[in-house]
Amino acid sequence: MFRKLLTVVVVSLALAACSQAPTKEEVTGAVKKIIPMQFEVLQVTQLQEIPALYQVVIRVNNQPVVLYVDKKAQYIVSGSVLALDKKVNLTAEVQKQYLQQKK
Repeated sequence: MFRKLLTVVVVSLALAACSQAPTKEEVTGAVKKIIPMQFEVLQVTQLQEIPALYQVVIRVNNQPVVLYVDKKAQYIVSGSVLALDKKVNLTAEVQKQYLQQKK
């Protein structure tokens, strides 16, 4: 019984480790390769609509910029993510939230 429980715990921990979001430091290192200016990583969260992507919000010149990275921060996607069923620009919604926080 103990062995089965131990196996379940180990497998659960392994799966959780595989799905961890990239750290702010990993994202900073990746973004520095394409943005040669001062910026701050504000948020890294898994994109619920596309689980393989993580939404990254950075601040450049006091403006929020939304990017998307894979879990290893080896690929960066720049552009809008649109939810067709809701007819919503998810990227613009996040930018709007951060702009409203500034006020």
